[in-house]
Amino acid sequence: MCSKTPFEPLDWSRPTPGHIRLLFISGAGFFADAYDLFAISIALVFLKQVWSLSTADVSLISSAALFGAVIGPFIFGRIGDIFGRKYVYGIEAALLAAGSVASALSVNPTMLWITRFILGLGVGGDYPISATLMSEYAPAKNRGLFVAGVFSMQGWGIVAAALIGLGLLHANVNPDIAWRIILGFGAVAPALVIYFRRRVHETPRFEYFVKGNVEGARRAMKDVLMQDVNIEGGSNVGSINLIKYIPVILGTAVPWFALDVFFYGTNIFGPFVVTALGLASNPLSSIYVQLYAALAFLVPGYYVAAFLVDKVGRRSMQIMGFSIVTAVYLAMALILRNELIMPTTILALYGLAQFFTNVGPNVTTFITPTEVFPTRFRSTGHGIAAGSGKLGAALAASLIPIYFPITSSGVSAVAKYAIMSNLLLVLAIMAIIGIAFTLLIKEPKGKPLELSSGEVASQ
Repeated sequence: MCSKTPFEPLDWSRPTPGHIRLLFISGAGFFADAYDLFAISIALVFLKQVWSLSTADVSLISSAALFGAVIGPFIFGRIGDIFGRKYVYGIEAALLAAGSVASALSVNPTMLWITRFILGLGVGGDYPISATLMSEYAPAKNRGLFVAGVFSMQGWGIVAAALIGLGLLHANVNPDIAWRIILGFGAVAPALVIYFRRRVHETPRFEYFVKGNVEGARRAMKDVLMQDVNIEGGSNVGSINLIKYIPVILGTAVPWFALDVFFYGTNIFGPFVVTALGLASNPLSSIYVQLYAALAFLVPGYYVAAFLVDKVGRRSMQIMGFSIVTAVYLAMALILRNELIMPTTILALYGLAQFFTNVGPNVTTFITPTEVFPTRFRSTGHGIAAGSGKLGAALAASLIPIYFPITSSGVSAVAKYAIMSNLLLVLAIMAIIGIAFTLLIKEPKGKPLELSSGEVASQ
């Protein structure tokens, strides 16, 4: 197979078993990422029965992994651009596995939030490396499908956390053992993929543009395409002017920040919120409600997004998702403000917001940074965007229980409705901010990475 440009064989190929293999290797990490981030909301249901946790304790434990995930993308993303994607691929999974085991063995709240922070470093590090690696191998016309496929494992991680929590509740397991099982299980998936990640080839684009290793690029492409590929030697791309990418940084980082404020803000405290709304009467039923919402709305949203994103486009889907979430949150805020508590209506609106969060910004903010930055800056750019997102998540997890004390037992039901109404108004404003900054990004769908990122000029 000959090519006019180095990566035509990849860009215009049909999906191969090699692509599918990479999807599952990367996706297993994301299953663990999501499981570990969201399992804490389930573990807290048991922990509150074992330890006397103050509001500050709950806030710190809930947000510790997220603060680690703020730092992880910056560190691992930059290393991935300097030394290569393969250099760190598997290391972040090992850190995630070690953090999960250590957190399950915690003896007090301080040890728990410290180990959760370490775990978060691995979670955050997985974002830019897995996304960049999958994007740099995927066919141009199916790139959104493959990168979204990796990200879709987030939904199953959330479901797994709920199922394990329910199983332990039904089995009447000692709460002090139950929360440890929930957190410790997060080590299983990353431990299983460390070996396979270390055997993945460096991406052909990094080999070609950064290392100047034509033979390495050829071997990497052959491994995925399963046939010999002829490419010409020598990269003709000069230095990259990073100043021109400032709008791109803002256009990827700010929407992700805005998204994670409301996505994690509503999901981490989900079991407590549904109880406060009268949708559940105890921890068991509250977890059931979360599970039903995830299976009915959240998980399907990932796959609808995966199959639409290469047809509709990232930019359009992101604006659509933010817009619908804004409308839904404003409607819910109005209902709660007037104390028109209709559990079925509220649950339906909550599910609608979850669905369009996924058929929109939750998926597209993950895909877009892999396509709009040049190879030498791709995982760094994705790391900045992902770290910004996790900063929004961490702030939501730490500040919501303080300024919007939904979980406090000393607040009346009427007061809780008003608090949640105010919270939803803040989240709607974040969605509007996401729309505004999305406008800074040009649509990258269907284009080779070198064109969508401006790395080479369009012929």
